[in-house]
Amino acid sequence: MKYWFSSILNSYSQIFYSLNKVLALTILLTTFFTPHLGLSGLFAVVLVNVTAYLIGINRTLIEEGLYGFNALLLGLFLGFQYEVNSTFVLLFIVSQMMLLIISVWLFGIFSRHKLPFLSFPFIITYAIIAMSASSFQNISLNMDLAYTANKLAIEKTSFIYDFVHSFDSILMPKSLIIYFKTLAGTFFQTSVLAGVLIAGALLYFSRIAFSLSLLGFFSAYFFYSAFGADVNDLDLNLVGSNFIFMAIGIGCFYIIPNTFSYIAVICLTPLLMMLMLFLTKTMDVFQLKSFTLAFSVIISLFLLFLQHRWFHKFLHLVTIQYYSSEKTIYKFITSINRFKNEHLAKVQLPFWGDWFVSQGYNGKITHLGEWGKALDFVIVDESKETYQDLGTSRDDFYCYNKPVLAPMDGYIFNIINTIEENDISGVNTTDNWGNTIVLNHLNGLFTQISHIKKDSFKVAIGDYVTKGTVLATCGNSGRSPEPHIHFQVQLDPKVGSKTTEYPIGYFIEKEGSKQHLRISEIPKEDTIISNVDVNILLTESFNFIPGKKMKFLEEGSTSFIEWEIFTDELNRKYIYCHNSKSIAYFVNDGTMFYFFDFEGSKKSLLFHFYLASYRVLLGCYEGVEVNDSVPLIYFNNKIIQFIQDFLAPFYLFTKAEYQSTYVRIDNVHDPLVATLKSSIEAKFVNFNFRKINFEIELNNKSIHQFSFSQNGILKTYVCIK
Repeated sequence: MKYWFSSILNSYSQIFYSLNKVLALTILLTTFFTPHLGLSGLFAVVLVNVTAYLIGINRTLIEEGLYGFNALLLGLFLGFQYEVNSTFVLLFIVSQMMLLIISVWLFGIFSRHKLPFLSFPFIITYAIIAMSASSFQNISLNMDLAYTANKLAIEKTSFIYDFVHSFDSILMPKSLIIYFKTLAGTFFQTSVLAGVLIAGALLYFSRIAFSLSLLGFFSAYFFYSAFGADVNDLDLNLVGSNFIFMAIGIGCFYIIPNTFSYIAVICLTPLLMMLMLFLTKTMDVFQLKSFTLAFSVIISLFLLFLQHRWFHKFLHLVTIQYYSSEKTIYKFITSINRFKNEHLAKVQLPFWGDWFVSQGYNGKITHLGEWGKALDFVIVDESKETYQDLGTSRDDFYCYNKPVLAPMDGYIFNIINTIEENDISGVNTTDNWGNTIVLNHLNGLFTQISHIKKDSFKVAIGDYVTKGTVLATCGNSGRSPEPHIHFQVQLDPKVGSKTTEYPIGYFIEKEGSKQHLRISEIPKEDTIISNVDVNILLTESFNFIPGKKMKFLEEGSTSFIEWEIFTDELNRKYIYCHNSKSIAYFVNDGTMFYFFDFEGSKKSLLFHFYLASYRVLLGCYEGVEVNDSVPLIYFNNKIIQFIQDFLAPFYLFTKAEYQSTYVRIDNVHDPLVATLKSSIEAKFVNFNFRKINFEIELNNKSIHQFSFSQNGILKTYVCIK
């Protein structure tokens, strides 16, 4: 029953690119302002959805109303256009079957080009039926369309008419009246009240979509007035609806809402107007209405146009559809902030321990021009000297003969091992790179490590190595006055190729007694850095492999909360809560565990764990903070959020920040017990107005206890194996 209930309601809300039940129920209600139209639309939706289900059409698409919303429009049209008799019922059923076939056909064609089929099925089926019905003697046009005066005289005597049209005489600007009538006219209604209710439901569903409906309509109103077209046509035959549908579709549904998507709506409005007038006059020759054809054509053309761009700087196509523009933009902005410098292939530093960046990107010595995006590393003591004793021998230098590691998984592409070691201060400018190794990390990515010690290579050309494999040792060959490691990333396998900027995945930067975690950054010159040392307590505690099950028991309760780990069709791992039906998607890359999406109840334990473990370092560094940002859709004050939604495409005046750190570690080198504390804090400018504190206790290579506190209320859960 829940499935069928959703499939029916979603068919109504899908017209406004929504799966919101409140919006759907409001639209359903307004269609019954004219009872026989309401029944006609409802019956059409049920008929098409049930038929599609029985013949095996994708059930998720049925539930989302993807086929039902075209059926609704066609059902409303048929009920509006023709008299009801036994032949009409037959025509009605045949029409809906034709619509379903055309919808499935168009879905197959359009999906190949990553395009939606929009209202094309409705338009095509309508045109076929309208032209065919003129030859049917047993099908009659609705006489109320011809004798509207008689119809109004009868309806005005009823209580229902007084209620439905109670807003018609309220004083308001003409443009606003036409706006409300346009919304109502989408569902073949003429009531201002119907438009007000739909506008209110649209505002409840999405502040961004509501603002775009206004932008789309009033842009059309402006251009109609500017060109001298009749603005009164906007509320007739779904003309104005085209501009509203286009505005919401381009402004926030198919494109991430931002300043440029709003500008795109304004720019496309006169084009849509021209196309609308052209199609209206063209189809009028065949005594047909263009209805929603114009907006469907414009959106299809514009989306196809965007797919053929060379770069995606201003308008960003939506890749994951949440059916909520607010959720889409907040998650998009957060992802950009979180992962803007990150790559799927994460490079680590090519050494163990603490090393000093003696020359960074665009250094003043040798990292110039095309070879500027490179790093030189040495080891220094407390006085920042690179050697002990007199420093006259290569062995006096701390980094000499130290292991050189593979920065990432890959194949050994090339090795040069013919260059003799330099004496200190001696420089071989003939063999600039010295002994060198080039690794092929596939997908066009290569790394080069130079000035290696001769005959120290532990690998051979063609070998496959994993991240951290010892390749050779640090030497002093080539253009190297003293021992050091030269490291660069390049897009060509040739030794000495042009360098490319590429961040180090994770590293620890030391500043005196303080340590800082750097995520996807370029190490700075004159800093001491090291790889993150992960340990088994943390890696095993957050090793959520598919099939793993977890149970939590709240203190003072006897009912368990059960989680299970799964992998979806896109190979994304997620935690599924059987109790709340919530899902939290995560990544464990060996150095960092982090969540990247959540869907479900914000009251669930899984949601709080998602916040608590939003980004967790898998190395024990007491006092080292991990900071991140959380989508505002999950963590904000309702009133502030309501206002923020309107401004979200242009400016965020609120933010939600995450912070975590290890506060108790029994043994830094080989911990058996550790406590992770984290918090989420919502801020309005610089004012903190909401905060949740979390604590996760790790013991015996697993999560032992999880607790969180908010507004003075503490809840604690114990993990039962």
